[in-house]
Amino acid sequence: MIKNKVTYLLIAIFAFRLVFGFTSEFWFPDELQIYLLGLKWYTTGIWPTYGPDVVYTQTQIPGALQSILVGASFFVLPIPESPFILLNVLSFISILGLINYGHKLTPNLPKPWLYLLVFTLPWTLNYTTRICNPSYALLFSIPFFIAFLELIPQFSKQVLKPWLASLIMGIATTFIMQLHLSYVLLIPFAGFAFVIHFINNKRGIVLPFSTYLIGLLIGSATLIPTLLHPDVMAKSVASNVVVNWKNFENFITILMRFLSFASYEIPYMLGGGTAERLVVLKDQLWMTPFAIILLLTGFAQIALFVFSFFLIKNKPRFSWLKWIVFFTWLMLFASFFFSVKGPSSHTFYMLLPLPVLYSFYAYQYFLERYPKWLIYFKVMIVCSVFFHIGLAMYSTHTRSLYLDRNKVVKAIEQKDYKILGNRRADDWGYGY
Repeated sequence: MIKNKVTYLLIAIFAFRLVFGFTSEFWFPDELQIYLLGLKWYTTGIWPTYGPDVVYTQTQIPGALQSILVGASFFVLPIPESPFILLNVLSFISILGLINYGHKLTPNLPKPWLYLLVFTLPWTLNYTTRICNPSYALLFSIPFFIAFLELIPQFSKQVLKPWLASLIMGIATTFIMQLHLSYVLLIPFAGFAFVIHFINNKRGIVLPFSTYLIGLLIGSATLIPTLLHPDVMAKSVASNVVVNWKNFENFITILMRFLSFASYEIPYMLGGGTAERLVVLKDQLWMTPFAIILLLTGFAQIALFVFSFFLIKNKPRFSWLKWIVFFTWLMLFASFFFSVKGPSSHTFYMLLPLPVLYSFYAYQYFLERYPKWLIYFKVMIVCSVFFHIGLAMYSTHTRSLYLDRNKVVKAIEQKDYKILGNRRADDWGYGY
């Protein structure tokens, strides 16, 4: 009976997320261009040699994976919603794996509550249900970080054999390489895992390292054609590496944004500035109380995460995780000294699994001492659901697919992606 209830709960969560995804941002250039990548492949049959655009330098990320992930669904179900359906299925499975792994680390937390919490957090709901490349990057970063932790003997729950964990890390790395430039952040994690594994098992490092290299090659299958036949006019993505000394002022900002992945970060989801956020709230005035409550809760969650770093003791796995999170923050800070883009949260979104797993330990520590507060956290989930219903109602008539769905239908039926819009590459004269 309990299993049936959990199954029904998961079905309801998936349905909610899918509908929310249908109402999400569609016509903003970044989202539209990712959608057009898949639509172009489907309508023209031309192999997608390049993927997401980096607008700041007018470059494109090499590889076909992004176009395939969006466009493959059209071959099965040629309707505008099909890429949303495929993305939501894949992201649901990936996030479910993260929650189940996290529950193995913190078994005292109620699993149904974790399902509701994580699946309805602003960052997991708003960015894994809509068509944009960070959403797809998270699909593969979750198995990467589970495999990464499993490769560290002091942390492992023995879910994956070392050779399999290494294989997964390799595949995920070259997959994400074709989706987002933040993939470079994964290399230090792999290096650290292999060093720790070598220290603990010197003779047992050859097989895992070998399967990691094999994984890199497997993940490169959709990248190799581009490397063999590059567009001679295409600019190198290396041009996005610049010296940015202004990043000194972002030390605390990066930490707050990193930890906010596991919190109710409402402002970012409402819009890019106060004026834009107020427009949303005025349009759906009834959701304002929920937004205020979640905003205050978000601040409290960040405080809980910070204090947990110092308060939780005698937990060996948490000790490992907290220092991994700490040095990830420092690595992020250092990395933005060499980035053309400032530290917007979506630029390092693929690191979300670490603060989420970290938050599980913080919640377990807090609820073991104050169990009645679980009621409050359940109420917050209800608030989050209502908040996102309001956000969906606003988005449906302002920025969703349904502003002009017929235009997408026509592009699919007539096999002409340009009916929906031009790819940036069409205007640049190179790339895909």
